[in-house]
Amino acid sequence: MTESAVDLRRTSMGVPRPVDQADIQSRVERFWPIAEACLRRVYGFRPDCEGWLQSIASLVSELATARPAELCRRDRSGGRWWRDRSMVGYSAYVDRFAGDLVQMQGRLPYLKDLGVGYLHLLPLFKAREGENDGGFAVSDFTAVEPRLGTTADLRELATAAHQADIRLVLDLVCNHTSDDHAWARAARAGDECYRDYYCVAPDSATVQRYEERLVDVFPEVAPGNFTYCKEMGGWVWTTFYPFQWDLNYANPAVFFEMTAAMLRLANMGVDGLRMDSAPYLWKRLGTDCRNQPEVHWLLAAWRALLSIAAPGVVLKAEAIERLEEVKSYFGARPGEPECQLAYNNGVMTALWASLALASAEPASRLIEAAAQKPPWGTWVNYVRCHDDIIWSALSPHVPLEDQARCSSVFSGAGTAQSAAAIAPSTNGMAATLAGVSDDDADGLGVKKLLLLYGVTYALDGLPVVWMGDELALGDDRDPPAPASGPCDGRWRQRPIMDWRRAVQRTAPDCLAGRVFQQLVAMARTRASHPAFDAAHTARPGTTKSPAILNFVRGEGSVAMQCLANFTAEMSIAPVELEPTGGTWTDLLSGETGSGSQAPLGPYQLRWLSPTP
Repeated sequence: MTESAVDLRRTSMGVPRPVDQADIQSRVERFWPIAEACLRRVYGFRPDCEGWLQSIASLVSELATARPAELCRRDRSGGRWWRDRSMVGYSAYVDRFAGDLVQMQGRLPYLKDLGVGYLHLLPLFKAREGENDGGFAVSDFTAVEPRLGTTADLRELATAAHQADIRLVLDLVCNHTSDDHAWARAARAGDECYRDYYCVAPDSATVQRYEERLVDVFPEVAPGNFTYCKEMGGWVWTTFYPFQWDLNYANPAVFFEMTAAMLRLANMGVDGLRMDSAPYLWKRLGTDCRNQPEVHWLLAAWRALLSIAAPGVVLKAEAIERLEEVKSYFGARPGEPECQLAYNNGVMTALWASLALASAEPASRLIEAAAQKPPWGTWVNYVRCHDDIIWSALSPHVPLEDQARCSSVFSGAGTAQSAAAIAPSTNGMAATLAGVSDDDADGLGVKKLLLLYGVTYALDGLPVVWMGDELALGDDRDPPAPASGPCDGRWRQRPIMDWRRAVQRTAPDCLAGRVFQQLVAMARTRASHPAFDAAHTARPGTTKSPAILNFVRGEGSVAMQCLANFTAEMSIAPVELEPTGGTWTDLLSGETGSGSQAPLGPYQLRWLSPTP
């Protein structure tokens, strides 16, 4: 260890704590060198680097020592819970799903009925008044949004979730704050210390030089990446909305503040943190200011610091980028892991592309490419989320012309567009995009919905259900209207939970019951069959039909072959199980068969396994 590391055997903040100091010290000796090396790459040129590293070490010492005993026990006993084949996730907004944090506790049994063991709640900390990007414009990282409850309510929810064997995951909005955060108010008031917490361009010429390479995230509702602020004496960097000010990670004080927020959340009982907008953390002129090397060094440092203070807490990369870029968020350097989890955005987008094109090829290509990831990384597999489907995530695996066709299909145009005319993204709930209707429960729409979720559950990684999908809930037809400007289309896929429909979840003859019970069956099958162990990645199979997605997990008698028909036509798929030509069982339907081929109806999904 260097002088900047803290020896916890000698320094425990002067207060005895019911924690194993020797265990903490062992973690310091293992992980502090990783954190220090990464932070020196970013801040080592600064004359105050040594003292600043000491302050980080002291912060970690304090919060590691203050970690509640029950959470320390969970750290030791939890293992790699996110890789367990029984783990199924669920993602929701607190207010739109349950109302507030207290009522959220009452909904935990519903989630257990679905087989959920991982609950991701979208931003719930105090946000700016009025427009706040669905809570992502955070004005206080230490206080819960008052209409949702209090920090005491959050702690109680974490405890109740743990008692129900559910892991709680929250967002850490690490790229920006709201324009009314205390730091932003101080900066506008002339405090130079806090002005340096934000990225500010001094003149329009500087803005123009940056904008030459930047891409607008919301070109229709929030074009441009800078917002002029007279009090700041220039143009504040606002990647997302004008009221969200990008933090300046070139200032080490910002990293310190966010580390403190992260570790305090961990000590409240949070089991995982979704690192919102992580690719944007570092700005460099002449680049698109995404996925810069410093981003990965900062994430690796955070992972190492968490491994000291709260080793049971996982990091999830919110990197909605192309697949090759997303894979780097698991950690590209040997010995420097970053996030244990990352969104499998490429495969999600490819599944929708396969539906639009009536071809399994996009999904097959992206699944094969996604398998080439570091062995310590785990994909978060999903069908929909609170954000849009961004078609450029398919590049370079799917041509621009096909991306344009996908966009036109889901926009309702129904005809191909030129690559130049492609709509960049698509919004909507999974049921709506799949064509589900309440009066056609046995139609093709529900088959498409179950097909997408069936592939998602079959893949290696952690499947996550977006709230309402388990009931085939459709779009919100009356989304919140902004005070000014056009409505953010993403509110279409953020409807208020329909608890009257949820009552029907046990009735197999209605739409909600059919979908809910199928997802329950998929979760139980995953948990019980060894082919779904994390060690078994998806291996592409052979197929004579471009309509059929075919992949295998596991070997020999412990194998599962996933077959999915992405068209409305009957098809035949090869059975690639051992022994060749033997008998097989469809784990989903219970149907048995034999031989080297299996029939597939329109949009049918099969999970085949050798019959014992």
